[in-house]
Amino acid sequence: MSAVTIRKVANRLERMVRAGGDGIKARKALTDAEKNLATIEESCLRELDLQLRPIIAFLDQPPEIRPSPESLAALIHHADRALTACGALNKPKLAQTLLILSAMADALGQSDYWPQGALDPAINLISLFRVRDVSDKDAASLLSHLELCLNQYVQRIQGGTTTVQP
Repeated sequence: MSAVTIRKVANRLERMVRAGGDGIKARKALTDAEKNLATIEESCLRELDLQLRPIIAFLDQPPEIRPSPESLAALIHHADRALTACGALNKPKLAQTLLILSAMADALGQSDYWPQGALDPAINLISLFRVRDVSDKDAASLLSHLELCLNQYVQRIQGGTTTVQP
């Protein structure tokens, strides 16, 4: 029977990480990360509000008139930028609503379907989640209803029927 020799070779990255002995503890890493995020929180809030302005202004358009493809593309762009700003702010409900809004605008842009005020519920929910902390249960209910709207819009693209389930 031959002997097996196991060698542990430390690469450059491991030497850099372990330079302080055993490295850093997970708790300290998380604490440091939270401190770092706190330093950019104010600029992220400014960017978030800057990107939300044109989204919320979308509500000023007549709800029965279908927006232009450029207007829908701009809405998706601002939602994407707002989502990026959300990343450092720990606002998962707002982030999820922004994702649904983008998907809704994209689906509506790919079909001729335009129910009156099609994007208003998502935009109103974005406004709510920006200024208030909503319970997880209520937020889940609101988001599930928004997803029903999204499913209806996606079915229109696919040429299927639009049955809304309670």
